[in-house]
Amino acid sequence: MRHLHAEYGWEELARRIPVRCFQRDPSVVSSLKFLRKTPWAREQVETEYVRLARREDANPVIDALKRGQVPDPTGVSQTRLHGALAWMLRHVPQNAVNLNTYVLPTLAAVQDVNFWPAEETMPLLNRAIEQSHPGEGDYEPGVVAELLRRGADADDGRYWPPLLHAVDVEGRAYRSRSRAPRTDLLDLLLAHGADPGVTDPQGHTALSIAQAYDLRAAMNKLSPPA
Repeated sequence: MRHLHAEYGWEELARRIPVRCFQRDPSVVSSLKFLRKTPWAREQVETEYVRLARREDANPVIDALKRGQVPDPTGVSQTRLHGALAWMLRHVPQNAVNLNTYVLPTLAAVQDVNFWPAEETMPLLNRAIEQSHPGEGDYEPGVVAELLRRGADADDGRYWPPLLHAVDVEGRAYRSRSRAPRTDLLDLLLAHGADPGVTDPQGHTALSIAQAYDLRAAMNKLSPPA
């Protein structure tokens, strides 16, 4: 259950398996309780897990990671390399050792960090931002920094402009009280040319999102000079 949630999130799980435990105030604990009492729903979840496991095992980089081995990215297709990196960001514990042992060597084999495979729900830069867990070593800022160093577009609007995405991640963490908001990703994106004036299709800017969450430090960095 935890693996499926880490892979898809509640919204996508509810789309794939439209059962009550994924649609209404979902949590791992409540979902497990519901599934233990509901055999037909448990069977659907088990079937989805088998499908996911088969897709993972078909990717040689992910398969090596699941076996506890250091993967060799030589000869692996760009689509599978991107998929493996996104998988690492979702499932591999975030610390500096894993960054240097698994993530950066795989990233070094990627030819275009802005490539967005059809199988992935967001570009790599957005995935690294979405899965950020500041406080667990220097893994997450290191991934974002390396992607930007290698030419990731700091204003890529295909999914959600990264600056807006980074502010929203901090806002969600602040609102849920899971941790205090930080500005390290914001600083990285701005240093690599992210435009604070960029808007999403609804007209939101990074500043308007920061204001909605009352993120004072982000508001100060994003406000135009007086």
